[in-house]
Amino acid sequence: MGIDCLLVSTNQVEVPYPVYPLGLAHLAGALEGAGHRVVQFDLLAQGGLPVLEQLLADFSPDLIGVSIRNLDTVDSTCPDSFVAGTAATMACLRKLSKAPVVLGGPAFSILPTELLELLQADYGIAGEGEELLLWLARSLEEGTPPAKGLYRASIGETAWPAVTYNQAAADFYLQWGGMLNIQTKRGCPYRCGYCSYPAIEGRQLRFRDPESVAEEVTRVTRELGARYIFFTDSVFNDPQGHYLQVAEALIKAGNTTPWCAYFRPQHLTKEGLTLLKQAGLAAMEVGTDAVTEQTLEALGKGFGFQEVVRTSELASALEIPCAHFVIFGGPEEDERTLAEGLANIETLPESVVFGFTGIRILPETAIYRRAVAEGCITAEQPLQEPVFYFSPKLAQETLDTALREAWAGRFNRIYPCQEMQNRIRRLHERGHTGPMWDFLVRKRGAR
Repeated sequence: MGIDCLLVSTNQVEVPYPVYPLGLAHLAGALEGAGHRVVQFDLLAQGGLPVLEQLLADFSPDLIGVSIRNLDTVDSTCPDSFVAGTAATMACLRKLSKAPVVLGGPAFSILPTELLELLQADYGIAGEGEELLLWLARSLEEGTPPAKGLYRASIGETAWPAVTYNQAAADFYLQWGGMLNIQTKRGCPYRCGYCSYPAIEGRQLRFRDPESVAEEVTRVTRELGARYIFFTDSVFNDPQGHYLQVAEALIKAGNTTPWCAYFRPQHLTKEGLTLLKQAGLAAMEVGTDAVTEQTLEALGKGFGFQEVVRTSELASALEIPCAHFVIFGGPEEDERTLAEGLANIETLPESVVFGFTGIRILPETAIYRRAVAEGCITAEQPLQEPVFYFSPKLAQETLDTALREAWAGRFNRIYPCQEMQNRIRRLHERGHTGPMWDFLVRKRGAR
């Protein structure tokens, strides 16, 4: 029989471009596979709270799931918080529905206890939600609701149920760049000092069947009209080489849809990148994060700057646009490393570089522990609102001025990153597809 479920995506971030709420699609697929009826609602894509209110006037769900993707912009130059917007969504749901509300999503999983108390939901699921949400829905259907409170998902083998996309939401995202998202694996084995991925997905990599990934790419292209795919894995090029199997499956399926993914500047070869390009790789976003040996080590990146250069050179040789995301002002940053880093960036051929200053402090990370030890924050300080770590060895004003002066007038050096938003929107309005930063480094006529 099943129950009626409403799944709400609260994310309304559009920088650098709007991102389809993939987590909701996975949850919807799991619930529908178990016989429940699901309505998905995306605040950004489907008209915000006024339209949600209209929906609830005609629909009485038995369970409401609220997905919180972002706490804030994680950008110190425009540190906007989204918690108040989520609170407004909760107030709307409470006013118009008596159904129990369960919170989840990446941002919730970072601060589950604090957000559950702040937003006064009935339940919270920290981590991957498919199994616990099914358990909760089944319990409600059987008339035996569990005790209210926080539940933490145990991270095991991922089941990868069928994914149900929301066509109404997909249409919105497709008009802004033609992109939809797909996941090929979960987990992250690395120990970057700022990163919250292990708290969300665990450290063990769990892989989706490569043939299933290729089928999903074909499906969203044919059925939903996707013209570009972004693989949302924490790192696409895993040490085990699963990503190469995905590429082979895409080639076997005859894929012609271009795609992008997050890369680590390791474990890449000319032969491997050639295979990826044949499979549709159109651009690479590289989690470089720091650009000197001293700052890379302080962030726990586990690779050196020469590996960054080599990755960029490989991409350039194969004419694959490459973007590096670099955080200045992190641990051990000083005037010397700042000058060295700016000089090192100039050795990255034909790349776009996005610059950030300061690191958003999140619990259970090395940066959090360092910030407490250095007296930047106290162990009891709330972290729902954006708080940033800056190296005490370098004044923030010095850092900001140096970046602005060094990159002034440089079309492929982006700081602050908010400046890219209008460029991307204009290109999307002209009908261009993809993440758009790659447009800055593609050869004329290649697009």
